Amino acid sequence: MENGHVPTSLGEVEALITQLYSPGAPEKVASIQETLQRLQRSPEGWQLATSLLSHGDEQVRFFAALTFTIKLNTDAKSLSEEDAQALLQTLIGWLIRCLNGSESALVVRKLCSTLVAYFLQFSSSWEKCVKHLMLCLCTNEALPYVALENSQDTASMIENISSLKANNSVPKTVALFWFAATLVEEVGKTDSSSMKQHKFHLSVVPNVDDIVPLMSKYINDGSAEMKTRQEAMRCFQSWVSYSHRAFVDDGIMLDPLQILTQPSIMCLGQDDLYDITIELLSDVLTNYSKFLRKEDFAILQGLFNSPWAQERYQRLVKGDFDFDSLQFGMFMIAFGDATVQDLARNCGTDPQSHQYLSALCSLLAAEGYAVSEDKIYVPALEFWNTFVETMIDDVYSSEVEEEKPGWFLAAQEHVKQVIERCWVKSQFPPAEEYNSWDSVDRTGFKDARRDFSDLLQQFYLATGIALLQVFIDLLQSSVVKRNWAELEASMYCLVWFSDCVYGAPERDDYLDKVFTPSLLALIADPNQEAPTRAMKGFLDLVIAYPDYFKHRPSNLPAVLNIVFAATSSSALAKTASRSIMKLCSECRTILLPELGAFLQHYGNIASNYSLDATVKEAVMEGIASIIQGLDGEEAKLAPLEQLLDYVQVDVEKCLQLANTNNNSELTSLDLGIISLKCLAGMSKGIQAPEDKPVDLERIAEPASPFWTTGKGSQVQQRIYLMMDRVFDVLGNRGEIIEEFCMILRHGFREEEPGPFVLPSRMAAQFLMKANSQTPRLGRMINTTAFLITTQNLTPDIKEILDTLLNWVSQILQILGEPGNDPEIAQAGIEFLQRLLSKFPGVVLSHQPPSSLEFIFMFALKALAGTEPLPKASAADFWSSIENAVSHLGPLLAQALIYNIGGHAARSELEKLSDPIKKLVVRQVHSKAWFQAALFDVNFPSEKVTAKDKSMFLAKIMNLRGAKGTNQVLRDFWLLCRGSNFAYAS
Repeated sequence: MENGHVPTSLGEVEALITQLYSPGAPEKVASIQETLQRLQRSPEGWQLATSLLSHGDEQVRFFAALTFTIKLNTDAKSLSEEDAQALLQTLIGWLIRCLNGSESALVVRKLCSTLVAYFLQFSSSWEKCVKHLMLCLCTNEALPYVALENSQDTASMIENISSLKANNSVPKTVALFWFAATLVEEVGKTDSSSMKQHKFHLSVVPNVDDIVPLMSKYINDGSAEMKTRQEAMRCFQSWVSYSHRAFVDDGIMLDPLQILTQPSIMCLGQDDLYDITIELLSDVLTNYSKFLRKEDFAILQGLFNSPWAQERYQRLVKGDFDFDSLQFGMFMIAFGDATVQDLARNCGTDPQSHQYLSALCSLLAAEGYAVSEDKIYVPALEFWNTFVETMIDDVYSSEVEEEKPGWFLAAQEHVKQVIERCWVKSQFPPAEEYNSWDSVDRTGFKDARRDFSDLLQQFYLATGIALLQVFIDLLQSSVVKRNWAELEASMYCLVWFSDCVYGAPERDDYLDKVFTPSLLALIADPNQEAPTRAMKGFLDLVIAYPDYFKHRPSNLPAVLNIVFAATSSSALAKTASRSIMKLCSECRTILLPELGAFLQHYGNIASNYSLDATVKEAVMEGIASIIQGLDGEEAKLAPLEQLLDYVQVDVEKCLQLANTNNNSELTSLDLGIISLKCLAGMSKGIQAPEDKPVDLERIAEPASPFWTTGKGSQVQQRIYLMMDRVFDVLGNRGEIIEEFCMILRHGFREEEPGPFVLPSRMAAQFLMKANSQTPRLGRMINTTAFLITTQNLTPDIKEILDTLLNWVSQILQILGEPGNDPEIAQAGIEFLQRLLSKFPGVVLSHQPPSSLEFIFMFALKALAGTEPLPKASAADFWSSIENAVSHLGPLLAQALIYNIGGHAARSELEKLSDPIKKLVVRQVHSKAWFQAALFDVNFPSEKVTAKDKSMFLAKIMNLRGAKGTNQVLRDFWLLCRGSNFAYAS
């Protein structure tokens, strides 16, 4: 058959169906599918499905059921009430014939789902669908729905249908379970608006009284056929899941289902029902524990003490992580999650609660490495995180401050045991073992360590700083035993308390027991090199507590020796350099006498180009922070010059490589990044510390001219020249631009003159080297905006800013439309907004007038455009402007109304409301502007009337920028969008 040919006979359709389900080229299959779908959706689809019902091929019969489903979903409204009832009888009659014959499960299941599709379209006329279908299957006849009025009761029908001997592949009871389960599964998928519109809950709920007795018979009857019992349990699972949705939507409790809970629990001990039952109970405990009654929880708790449960538990903790064993562990955890509050509050008085918590604690000690082998560890740890959160919530919600509940100490003991087990599980395996894992297991193991750290930080809230002693004891024991894995795990845990203990008066006393001579001797022992992971743990510990060494400087030399030695290791250099930076920053005053040694050390690594650029950057930052601590600006000059000498060497090599065809492994770009990162590190380190005390009584003195016109100005010139030369050869690389911006921003943040606080003219001169072809141009323009808010503005700042405005304007003119590059557009408008806020005269006196007009029109286009970031910046810009609005007000009003009229996204309304409110409050002509925009021919929505527009205008004008304006705008926007919500007057 040719592609695209429409079949003209039933035989051709049947042939196409056979081809559809046979192997073939994807293009041919897609073409056949398209043809058949057109037939299914056509008005003749109903007749086509009916004609295919009795075909001998199973695939054709499946297609017939599928066609009925499609027609019901797309064309049900074309059926009259009589046609709908006739269709129902046709479908049920077909189902009965299938069940009486030898029809496959595939077709029967599809028929059941087709009947559910019928219910979703005609629920009000087939409310007691389960009982009606049961009646038809009992009588073996497709009776009309009205036949229910004179039918026997449900119990009699169940007895009748269950006594029938199944001589076919699908028993009638199984078909009933399939239908009932699919019914609630499909209704449960319905979105909330459809659920309310069709009142599905009201139609489904009456069926619970008919399906529960049928499920009960097979769940309770141990002699029934196992396949039917399994389907009964699956059906029960679907109905319990649906009951959760009914409860959430309408507060409906399907109480009859609860009588099946205890019989279901008893099915756990039957191997053929175990998987279904444990999945059902775990799901209920996790998502809908309210379904279970108090006696159900008591039975479950007793079950966990049974020999059956103990045997499964022992298999799990001994390393059996097969699916059914893991399911049991998840079941235990689900019960714990559902009863966590009771377990916490009763653990000191109830032996069963104490025993259950002990069992959950022991899950953390199951055999095998966490994640890679032990699959229950992470879920068990998640439970204990929940348990600790419950403890904390109870403590902080207590009416009596600082008084812990009576059960707290018992719960605390359980958590201490948890911590001990997690500490063991957090120890890294030997390198060969760890390296044999795949990336998923390695990442999962590290994530599990992070989860443990979350528990520690939460538990700290309950115990206070005394919790550190646990890990101090473990650390000291590890040092004595020289057990590197234990030592690393102990240091790892201590790192996570740094924020918790910050400011605690006794913190340093505890840390004295951490940074002991024995630990430092072990780490620095030349006869036994510390493993890389343990050394990194020590460096992280130093990074976490650098200010400790400011208070206890006696250990500082030993620690610095270790840290500097670690920079020679490629695996540790980054962490070691961060340690140096942190120590130098915190202990800058103490380390002043050692400045020469630090400079010498950098000299030793300056020519080591195997080191990552970030390593040198961090060391530079550390040394610069020591230089910052020198007394007097002139004292800083020589060491800064020495550091710049090292950078100069890299800059010269960078320029040399850029001008030659060198086959060296080191490229000009590599050296350029190294040079600029070093400058960035220096510019950050030389900043005054953020926690520097402020003398409120000190009389302000004129800023020292040392760095601007004195000897220090040579340093500024030198820094500028290095940046300028590197830009000339590498200004076309985005990575380079990022580093330039970082250096300049560090200088802009300073409140006092300094070596990196370039004069405004010099900084502007450098920024304007960028043009429309420069990568990451938006970043450069953003950096320019920082200059506007800098503290060190010179008398000629307005002239400088006017030059920068010309530069930005030219870039935006070349860009043309905001949508051509949203990042540049946003940065340009943000620059304009900052300039307008602080120096409005610079903007409003901008020449030539055509350039000023372009700037405003660009911001208007951004406001009316579709790109969210430029639009947000434009909204801020127009909120800032006042003087120019009288001229551009009508255009601004038109852009704003165009957005509120349906063009904007919902998330943008909040931003757009601000300029509208300011126009209303500050501009006397705003009403006329908005009115003109509302009735303009370009207004984007046809869904609102002239009356709606006038009412909207009256409201925003009457509100005068008050808080309710936002809601009025939102309501009008919804009306313009054609929302179901009417615009309320």
